[in-house]
Amino acid sequence: MNSSVKQSLARAAVRTGVALTRILPKKLWLRIREESALTGRLDYDNAPIYLAVDSWIESDVRLASCGKEPETIEWIETWFRPGDVFYDIGANVGAYSLVASGWLKGNVNIYAFEPGFMNFVQLCKNIQLNGADKVITPLQIGLSDQAGIMPFHYQNLFTGGALHALGESVDQRGRQFQPVFTLPTLTFALDDFIERFKLLYPSHIKIDVDGTELHILRGAQALLSRPELRTILIEIDKEQQNSDKVIEMIENAGFSLVSQRNENRVYCRNGLKP
Repeated sequence: MNSSVKQSLARAAVRTGVALTRILPKKLWLRIREESALTGRLDYDNAPIYLAVDSWIESDVRLASCGKEPETIEWIETWFRPGDVFYDIGANVGAYSLVASGWLKGNVNIYAFEPGFMNFVQLCKNIQLNGADKVITPLQIGLSDQAGIMPFHYQNLFTGGALHALGESVDQRGRQFQPVFTLPTLTFALDDFIERFKLLYPSHIKIDVDGTELHILRGAQALLSRPELRTILIEIDKEQQNSDKVIEMIENAGFSLVSQRNENRVYCRNGLKP
């Protein structure tokens, strides 16, 4: 049986199942939904980490986050130390925040920034699933170079989805896209947010935001000069708009490139070693 036939049969089975559930009493249907919540184990060998799975993206991509980005795992395991502070900017459903927590056995403070409403719910679920509420602080805000309320444009509404855009509806390569949904989102400059809410200064920052990296760095000029900040991992598409300016801003703040794999670049403060 070829793959197209299998896919057709699978779709037919799904349609049949959905039709059957719709004739059930509402309370029974809701009970089935509650009892059939799925979870899966993240592909991380050094600690048991579980994620809620409510979409094919979470099943096929997020559960495989370590294999998808081994350079991010290497960065965490090489540079992070007990007692460090980690800012996970663009946390999605929290896979790498949870890896950092697992690697350091909870001896780390993590601020996980995720403005997307679908992913923020999953991020909170995953914190609860892994008992990481004392370690990870989830923050549903966007980061830019100013405070305000800005439009957040969704490419899709799948949990675990990505490639959304804050501000303009353009992707990381500057191409216009038609969002499936746009929602006003509270936005801060990182320097102001840290000062206003008295956050701990980070030892490490991960920035994975699909196009607004330059705005985030412009709003974090004071932070970039802080001696507490030792490393930065940033995802930069080689065809991304303003990529040269992003790199220049990081290097001018006193950081040097120590590794580059795929689209992830790791910088450490000049003179530091793992």
